[in-house]
Amino acid sequence: MELNLQRQYDLIYSYFKATAEPYDTLLWDGRKLLVLLNEAEIEEYTYCDLKMLINGF
Repeated sequence: MELNLQRQYDLIYSYFKATAEPYDTLLWDGRKLLVLLNEAEIEEYTYCDLKMLINGF
């Protein structure tokens, strides 16, 4: 069963809060994650990328 967007975002947020360099915003649409700092995109991840990084995703 696929997780809903809010649950996915919660997992993403927890992962990035613990492991990532500083960022301001995470934008997740269910397919692509944009990581923003000072309103500029600093990283981009696909669903497949996140599935490999985050346990339970």
